[in-house]
Amino acid sequence: MRIRDTFLRHGGKISAALLALLIGAWFLYLHRGDLDRESLEAFGRQLPAGWFLVAFLLLPLFGFPVSILLLLAGVRFGLGWGMAVVTAGMLFHHYAAFHLTHGWFRDKLRSFLKRMGYGIPAIKVKHRVWFTAVFAAVHGPPYFAKLYLLALTDIPFRIYLWVGAPVYILFSLVPVTAGAAVARFDPLWIYPALALALLFSVIGLWLKKRYGSKLHNPEIDQD
Repeated sequence: MRIRDTFLRHGGKISAALLALLIGAWFLYLHRGDLDRESLEAFGRQLPAGWFLVAFLLLPLFGFPVSILLLLAGVRFGLGWGMAVVTAGMLFHHYAAFHLTHGWFRDKLRSFLKRMGYGIPAIKVKHRVWFTAVFAAVHGPPYFAKLYLLALTDIPFRIYLWVGAPVYILFSLVPVTAGAAVARFDPLWIYPALALALLFSVIGLWLKKRYGSKLHNPEIDQD
């Protein structure tokens, strides 16, 4: 029953993930003899930079998985410029999400997130900084949902932007580095990517164990 309920609640995401895996497997099978450093670098260069930037700015705000775009940013631009694109994009996401949730779309976003099963956290003033940082770092709702959920609280924009965004940007180092490493087949890029992935996984698990219950604590209420 629990598995059935989980599928009914997250059926769209599960189906999308399975479809992506099937498409990826099919692509790898068709190009199993062509996947080398040169072909992957050519693929990265063929991604139109302008359209990719537009996609990175807009698609995550509508629920598109940001992890895919982070990986492609590394493939297309490398680590340095890829992180520059990610930094600018995530700052824009925070700016846009905050103003959308404090404008005409507030009620619609609240209703949409409620239908998806996400509750808006209530936070005391003294907890705003640490809650924002931990909420961004701990695995839970997808990126776009976390953006809107936090923006729907009474957290001021300066904390929402300058505490939340740097956490997301820091954790983006892993997929961007991985994309850059895959495109170049360079062990000097792959090893740091694996080390970062392990480090951030440990940090995420520790934060979830340390603060996970507090993120849902009903006593963390607004003053």
